[in-house]
Amino acid sequence: MQVIRIFASIFGLMWAASAGAMDLDPNAIRGSSNKEPVDVLQSRYFLKSYRPELGVLGGIVLNEAYTNTQIVGFRAGMFINEWLGFEAQQMRTKVTASTDKTTLEQLRYRPLSGEGITTVSPEINAIHSIVEASVLAAPLYGKLNILNLWIVYTDIYFAAGLANIDTDQGRKGAVAVGLGERFYLGQSWSIRVDYKDRIFSETRGGITSRRNAQSIDLGVGYFLR
Repeated sequence: MQVIRIFASIFGLMWAASAGAMDLDPNAIRGSSNKEPVDVLQSRYFLKSYRPELGVLGGIVLNEAYTNTQIVGFRAGMFINEWLGFEAQQMRTKVTASTDKTTLEQLRYRPLSGEGITTVSPEINAIHSIVEASVLAAPLYGKLNILNLWIVYTDIYFAAGLANIDTDQGRKGAVAVGLGERFYLGQSWSIRVDYKDRIFSETRGGITSRRNAQSIDLGVGYFLR
């Protein structure tokens, strides 16, 4: 997928640019003593509170039965301390028919009345755009040591908020909940992976029911200094 290739290229460039500058110098912690390794989890090398973040994202809606729905968009947000923040996102989609839908629409049958030939067209309610505001809580923090050459800071966060979703049936108000993980590539750049579930009501076959529009996306963010 084109979106994935673009993000992979960006990740590779930032990896190369950031290598070797990810952590405190151990000598600054243990002083002149080199007898024992430093094996404690250091405090954050840098802080994100009150640093506005801008980012882009791309992903897919996971549980669409008759469509393939891709998401692209941008986000802006800010943490007011190291674990609590706010974020707004705006996304547009590209919707194409799935193999199941194409196969069904190719079917032809004669009804019991014997009059004419009938085709099958499944009822869908495609998503066209999403505008969302969320509260983020990031209580879990750690770092990864990759081959003892590169240290990547990471945190896991939870999201909850409200969304306005443009669908074939009009605009729908939704509750959005999610989970994500951020990998910091230096003091400003980061890679994010987010899972979201947007819950709203829609009508299918004349019956109103709850829909869970689940998505996963990959994003790149930049913290302003």
